[in-house]
Amino acid sequence: MAHNPEHEIDQSRLIRDTRTAGVRFTAALYRPGVFSATMLAMAALEIICPALWPVWLPLTSWLVIEFKQRPFAMPFRMPKDLGGIDPTDYTESVQTTSWLFGLFPSTRTVRTLAMAAGIFYAGYLRSKQPYEQGRELWLTSSDCRAHIFLAGTTGGGKTDTLMGISYNGISWGSGVVYGDGKASATVPFSIWSLARRLGREDDFLVLNFLTGGEDPFKAMLARERAEQSGKYSLAQSNSMNPFAEGAADFLLQLTASIIPKASGENVKWQQKAINMIDALFRALCYKRARGELDISVTIIRHYLALPNLVSLYLEGREGKLPELAYLPIKAYFETGLPGFRPEQADTPDEWDKEVYNQHGYMTGEFSRILSLLTDTYGYIFQDKYPDIDISDVLQNNRILVVMIPPLEKSASETGALGKLYASQVRLTMAHNLGHQLEGTKAEVLDTNSTNAPNPTIIINDELANYFAEGMATMFAQARELNYTMVASVQDLQGMKRSEAGAETSSVVSCTKVKWTLALEDPEDTFELFRKAAGEAYISTHTRHDTVNGSFSTSFRPQGQLEVEKQNRITLADLKRLNPGEGYVIFKDKVVPCASFYIPDVDKKSTALPLHINRFLQIARPTMAAMPHDAVRILGAEQRIADNILAMLRRCEAPIYPELVDPILTAVKSAASHLNEIERFTVTPIERGIVLFQAARKALEVARLDGLAGHMHTAVRATDDDDAD
Repeated sequence: MAHNPEHEIDQSRLIRDTRTAGVRFTAALYRPGVFSATMLAMAALEIICPALWPVWLPLTSWLVIEFKQRPFAMPFRMPKDLGGIDPTDYTESVQTTSWLFGLFPSTRTVRTLAMAAGIFYAGYLRSKQPYEQGRELWLTSSDCRAHIFLAGTTGGGKTDTLMGISYNGISWGSGVVYGDGKASATVPFSIWSLARRLGREDDFLVLNFLTGGEDPFKAMLARERAEQSGKYSLAQSNSMNPFAEGAADFLLQLTASIIPKASGENVKWQQKAINMIDALFRALCYKRARGELDISVTIIRHYLALPNLVSLYLEGREGKLPELAYLPIKAYFETGLPGFRPEQADTPDEWDKEVYNQHGYMTGEFSRILSLLTDTYGYIFQDKYPDIDISDVLQNNRILVVMIPPLEKSASETGALGKLYASQVRLTMAHNLGHQLEGTKAEVLDTNSTNAPNPTIIINDELANYFAEGMATMFAQARELNYTMVASVQDLQGMKRSEAGAETSSVVSCTKVKWTLALEDPEDTFELFRKAAGEAYISTHTRHDTVNGSFSTSFRPQGQLEVEKQNRITLADLKRLNPGEGYVIFKDKVVPCASFYIPDVDKKSTALPLHINRFLQIARPTMAAMPHDAVRILGAEQRIADNILAMLRRCEAPIYPELVDPILTAVKSAASHLNEIERFTVTPIERGIVLFQAARKALEVARLDGLAGHMHTAVRATDDDDAD
């Protein structure tokens, strides 16, 4: 039978503050509001009773000094723009001293406080006490790179919370990668709007696997009809070619990570298939290095056909491939493909039928995934020169949104798409770790391509839909590479059901910031946060006494208190949370918080439409295309790089000639005048017209004055120039 809620006792009414009266009085006195009222009262007393000034003045001075010396600390860290020192961020060292000629040595611990360095805004503190409510929650770059684990049920506010996390990275000018495992159109539109608000829309890229169940053949015919009428229908995604760059080992690991894992007798066939495609990648990588082809999904699919693969074998036998590229494919045909006779390699009509069967078994391991990438998602993977390069995204502070649809495809195919993205990130991280050991600190450590003042944020939302093997290693290594990893799930059971379920505990263990929103799962997910929050000792009343009155009976707590150990977080605490509310567990602190929330009016643009940045398909320049009179400059690039690095080390600004440009000055003056207008709003179109006319008028004045263009300084044209 359910209890009547009116009969339940609020736990806060049973807890008693057992601090001494002096401690409670001091804590109450030095609250900013109470202290301000106390100072006003002291000032009034000094006016009313001037005879007691010798008492009021020392007392007031002592209170002010005590108030100033009390260390002010935020719930987590102090924000960087506040300045000063942060009493919560410190390092300790052991210092040994001695006196009387070393006869009495002593050792003490010295605590060195760090400067305020909070850059990551997570939200604000929720509290029933008005003097605590609204205190901001900040984390430093080092704290962020300890990674975040975020959990919350449907409707708990995860997406809005992740938007706040993304906005931190966008506002830093850093990179943001948002993997959305539910493929909501809200996410890319909101991320683009936030990037546009901060002037970073040129960095925005989207990888959209969402097709809406549209028939690709109908879409193809619709595009053809549109092109005939002069209209063009563009794909709602940027393109990507995961095989465009990287060594053969990189491509092999990428391919092996996205095919379904075999079991039983199929393991043997899968291993043979991996050996076969490894041989193919080595030959293709050599031809790519020579500029003969660009590797793509289409090229791989083409060369998997037996006659085309044999053509590579024949090239190697004729000496057109080096041993490093030829020996693996030679081993496949001469020892790994039953029934194949090397002497019949150039006469396919004489090949045994069993050769085709054996080769078909091995290529069948890759048929489905290659068909998925080429046929279903050809608008993404068929470009030879793609828009998205994961290495460029991670190193050059791009903003990438990856939409992985869980409803359109089966769980295995959805997982394959997610693993393709996750594996690219993982292998790019491995590449960025570097391998150079010899050299100076500047050559080995300072040249790391991911060194930056602020970390790159990599968000994995609905991670259970594409949780792949190796992601635990990503979380373990990302800190060194200056990445902040965010794992967002609805429940832990989803991660444990995936292929990489055994790595669930490792991922959770690699996250120092554990953040829970509203939860409904009373099992693994709640147990994780209950154990992470820990327990606390509190003093409570455990019994009530009955007080019989003349007309009624009342109850009062007994005077005796008991010390109990209770969980800091209960399931009831999590179930009653509103969207966006939660608890952040950082170190030994459990802080009730409200997430950083961005209103829809700010994160969903209504004035401007979203446009995907699309790039032109341009082939790499080749030496053969260089003009005959071109002169090769040796060493110039290194000298320029050394000069730039030297200026950065000395923190010097480069010296440029003074810029004197009357046209630019006129445009700047007109823009300043437009910014000062308050009577009405100047539309972007009107602003463009005014600036264009200002530049046009300035150009005419400069022409009449006889000024000619120059890189830095406007100079008068001479008679010799006119003659030329």
